[in-house]
Amino acid sequence: MFTIVIPTHDRPLLLKRTLESLIAQTCQDFKVVIVSDTPGYLPPYQELTQLDKRFDYVLRSTGVPGPAASRNLGLAIADSEYILFLDDDDTYRPDHIAKLKARLEKDKPALLFCDFQVQNEDRTVYPPTLLPGGQKVSIADVTFDSVYIRNRIPNSCIAYRSDVLRGVRNETDLIIYEDWDFLLAAMSGRSLVHYATDGVVIHKSAATAPENMRRGNSRDDKIVEVMLQLYRKHPAPNMATRQARQALMSSAGVVLDIANF
Repeated sequence: MFTIVIPTHDRPLLLKRTLESLIAQTCQDFKVVIVSDTPGYLPPYQELTQLDKRFDYVLRSTGVPGPAASRNLGLAIADSEYILFLDDDDTYRPDHIAKLKARLEKDKPALLFCDFQVQNEDRTVYPPTLLPGGQKVSIADVTFDSVYIRNRIPNSCIAYRSDVLRGVRNETDLIIYEDWDFLLAAMSGRSLVHYATDGVVIHKSAATAPENMRRGNSRDDKIVEVMLQLYRKHPAPNMATRQARQALMSSAGVVLDIANF
C-alpha cells in the first residue's frame, strides 16, 4: 500500500536507526526506496536484508545535491497506492504504518497529515543520547488555507495518494522550503485531511551542531525571499489568505501592497 522514500546524505548510523524503525513496524505493507547522493556510500546491508526484498537502494551520482533531487528519483520509482517521505534522521513508532493504513482505507483521502513527536538528542555519540525537552505536537489546527500562509506540517507527516503526485516534483533550485512548495503543488484542487495520531518522531539535535549547518539549514537570510517566491507561484485561494500573507510579511518588517500576495 505504501512506498516510503528516504533521501540520505552521509548519515549511515542515523539511516540505520530509521530503517530499524521500519523493520519494527507491526504492519509491513510497504516498500522502501532509499536514494543516497553520497559517492562511494555503502548500503546498510544488515537492515536491508530484513526488508525481505521490499526495497530499492539507489546511489545518485548526477543532478543537484540535496534531498529534492533524491526525492524526485525515489518518486519516479515508487509504484504504491500511497507515497510517504521520511527523512534519514527521523523514525516511526512501531504502530504508525498500521494506523495509517486503517485510516486511509476508510475513504482514501488524497492528502492525509498527522501529528508528531519531537525527540531532542545529542548526536556526538551513537546511539544518540536523549535530551530533555521532547514533546508531542498536535497540528490539528492546520487548515488548507493556512498552508498557503506558512507550512507547519513536517514532510514526514504526510501521506500522498499516488495519483495526486502525477506531474508534481520537488524544485531542485530552491535553497529552502522545497517540501512546502511540493505540498502546495499537490494540494491544488484537493482537500487536506488531518489524522490525530503521532507515530512520526522528528529527531532534533542542537541548533549549533555540525549536521544542522548543512544545505538550507542555516539560510535564515533567504526565508523572506523564498516565501515571496512561493506566494507568487502558488496564488492564495481567497482574499482572507492574501491578507494573512500580507500581515505575516508585515510582522517581519516587509511591507508590500496586497497585489503582491
